[in-house]
Amino acid sequence: MADGDRVAVKVKHLHNLQNQIITEKHTIITDEPKGSGGDCLAINPVELAMGAEGACTISVIMMFAKRMKYDLRNVEIDVIHERVRVEELKNAGTNIDAERGYAHKITKKIKFTGNLDEDQIDELKRVSKRCPVHTMIENRSYYDTSFEYEETK
Repeated sequence: MADGDRVAVKVKHLHNLQNQIITEKHTIITDEPKGSGGDCLAINPVELAMGAEGACTISVIMMFAKRMKYDLRNVEIDVIHERVRVEELKNAGTNIDAERGYAHKITKKIKFTGNLDEDQIDELKRVSKRCPVHTMIENRSYYDTSFEYEETK
């Protein structure tokens, strides 16, 4: 995704907690786990967000490696999301703005496969933070929300 690109999606409720995400060319269904009241028939929204984070990161790394002519053969990422207490993060030395409650901890384990030297690996580590999804999740977004109401007849 280039800077300034606009992405628009429509999301429609289907049944229970299942939703349809519609883009210009694709459609995907999400659902919630049974423990949350869903039917667990599809990927849940948090899994989708973590998958988007990983996929975007890999794309950015692979585009960069190709442009720089690095011998990078493959990238795999394990992305883990956890809801953790803010006090636990603070006790572990994490600098976090929230006073209390919960925060979202995202752990990424990135594996490079190829023939790379240390400088190339260091550069790929730096590039991995440039993915647009990563920067959105990392608090570089704002919301402009509006509401409509349609009465049923």
